Amino acid sequence: MDKQINILMATMGMEIGGAETHVLELSRELKRRDFNIIVASNGGVYEKELENAGIKHYSLPLHTKNPLSMIKSYKGLRRIIKEENIDIVHGHARIPSFLCGLLHKKMGFPFVTTAHWVFKTDFVLRNITNWGQKTIAVSNDIKKYLIDNYGTNKDDISVTINGIDTEKFSANIDASDVEAEFELSNDKTRIVYVSRMDTDRSLAAHHLVEITQKLYKEIENLEIVIVGGGNDFDALKAKADKVNDAIGQNVIKLTNGRTDINKFIKTGDIFVGVSRAALEAMAAAKPVIVAGNEGYIGIFDESKLDESIKTNFTCRDCRKPSSELLYNDIITLLKPKDKEKLEKLGQYCRQIILDHYSVNRMAQDAIDAYASVLNEKSDDCDVIISGYYGFKNNGDDALLSAIIGDLREQNPDIKICVLSYSPSDTAQAHNVDTINRFNFIKIAQKAKKAKLLISGGGSLIQDGTSTQSLLYYLAIMKIAKRCGCKCMLYANGIGPIVHKKNVVRARKVLSTLDLITLRDPDSLKELENLGVTDVKTVLTADPAFNITPAPSDEVDKIFKGFGIENTDKLLGISVRQWKHHGDEFEQSIAKIADYMHDEYGYTPVFINMQYPVDVKVSLAIIEKMKTKAYVIGDNVTDTQMLGIISKMDMVLGERLHTLIYAAVANVAFVGIVYDPKIKSFMEYIGQTNYIDTKNVSFELLKEKLTLCKTEQDKDTLIQKNASMKELAKKNALLASELIDKKQI
Repeated sequence: MDKQINILMATMGMEIGGAETHVLELSRELKRRDFNIIVASNGGVYEKELENAGIKHYSLPLHTKNPLSMIKSYKGLRRIIKEENIDIVHGHARIPSFLCGLLHKKMGFPFVTTAHWVFKTDFVLRNITNWGQKTIAVSNDIKKYLIDNYGTNKDDISVTINGIDTEKFSANIDASDVEAEFELSNDKTRIVYVSRMDTDRSLAAHHLVEITQKLYKEIENLEIVIVGGGNDFDALKAKADKVNDAIGQNVIKLTNGRTDINKFIKTGDIFVGVSRAALEAMAAAKPVIVAGNEGYIGIFDESKLDESIKTNFTCRDCRKPSSELLYNDIITLLKPKDKEKLEKLGQYCRQIILDHYSVNRMAQDAIDAYASVLNEKSDDCDVIISGYYGFKNNGDDALLSAIIGDLREQNPDIKICVLSYSPSDTAQAHNVDTINRFNFIKIAQKAKKAKLLISGGGSLIQDGTSTQSLLYYLAIMKIAKRCGCKCMLYANGIGPIVHKKNVVRARKVLSTLDLITLRDPDSLKELENLGVTDVKTVLTADPAFNITPAPSDEVDKIFKGFGIENTDKLLGISVRQWKHHGDEFEQSIAKIADYMHDEYGYTPVFINMQYPVDVKVSLAIIEKMKTKAYVIGDNVTDTQMLGIISKMDMVLGERLHTLIYAAVANVAFVGIVYDPKIKSFMEYIGQTNYIDTKNVSFELLKEKLTLCKTEQDKDTLIQKNASMKELAKKNALLASELIDKKQI
């Protein structure tokens, strides 16, 4: 998309609540991704949060079905859409979406809605409901509800999550101000409950108050903090006051409505709640009892994962809630209070959020819906780029970034289309046209007009990962050639190809190409072994050698976000899940990390090139360590990752592009060879300090890292790095010549 996209979020209000928080977090994340966000609602406490994020808010009475208010809102929305040049309207509740639906018919703007909850479906209400061109449901059961009750086409409904800001909701935040305000001392055993305190939301809060006297007799220094305001607050407070009077102490504390609920959650030992509030508490690494008006799930652990995800933590259609169930689960967690057990359960909760409920994922789901309704008709392109893109693999994203950058250096006006698993994400990141990598019809249509298809970067021509991936890349090249489009392999690694049928298939397709460039000499040998001898073939280098690191202050900010401060020497460790890891692999990495810290003062930093795939093995190793280690566990860009690795004093890497980044940054490194491409790369740049993954042991790691620390020839690495940059640029030069060369 060439221009900034203007998006209008229309919702009932911005008071505290699950849907309202969803709108707030989605708007802030989209703003961070350079979309221009405008919000229209009846207003509320979150208006200040929007203002702080630089998001404009318009006040309209979108919270009521009063006819005069609806007319006023209709006119106000029409004015906003015209004056703000809105590209997409995103409705978030029944009344706003109904009014936007009427305007959509007259004005023709792309229109998306989100279904946060289920609504009454009598005749009148059904007729003031509009689900837009595309609907985003916050859980699978809501998707089913839309299909069953409104006849919404299942293909027009996508399912998202309530994305959580894991920096805001964290165990590391400062909550001293609310602790002082409400006299929350550290010697208490504290239960925190958060919800909008309306009659249709506050049942678990009533149950909690009802069992307080009984809990107080069993749990030493008990304190209960109930956060939230609403139409049931006064009744609940009166009930709590009676309990406090009976006990003779202020055991239950009610805060009324707050926007700093993350701080209250931080103060708790356990959390009781439902839906988004439960997810926020999990992000803060708190053990959670999932309990709400519509049902009861109980203590969240691995056994409750499927049930919780299925209902989006709403408890719909689960067990009937009761004060007895809640009492038993609280006693299970807090009598006796086992801090180690609670901490372990809390860390499991946070990992679930990191894996399944990130704000990034929520924003991406919305962007995908926007892309599907924009129906942008892209111009013809010069180049189609095919590869392993859109899978959040930093190494492959680096390749794409480098290929695009080098091509644009040759021709600033070049038109590029990328085949991606996440088209809108790739388009936003690289300012290119995109097609879903499995939309073969559109790919063929594009290839008929394109000048060149690049099968770009990485080890695409191999069946070590799977035969399916090899067949896919060969199929894309066959489509391009059949459509009359020239085709090249761009800085590929070749092999291994172990199946005879795949050797024949690869030879047949590769022999039709117009040009092949390869990133290492071993790939050249593999190509010859395949029998591909009649195609122009040039030995170059990996495009990632031309990535530029992010500025130092930007990297320092990332480090600070992960708690990495005031460290002297850093040992970067990059590992991946691999089926052939030996039995000693994790233990050996853990032991060498401890050794390098104790012997030489290195602080271990685990670098995850494909998030969250690599995180699991990193955490498994850290569990076996004595030394405090850090995890770069979130998505970072290729330039940021290079900047991160540039600040390492030494790197132990299993991922290829970790090692390439280390080479680019002239950082000493040791390679772990899980695939022949690692060995090929290291030998190509004159480095022999590597270990086969099957032979990883503490003693061998100690030998290699000690050698790396004391004897690695950095002058040779610097010289080789410079030559690699030139060879990497040669890929784009050859591609440009192929584009300009006329077909005979």
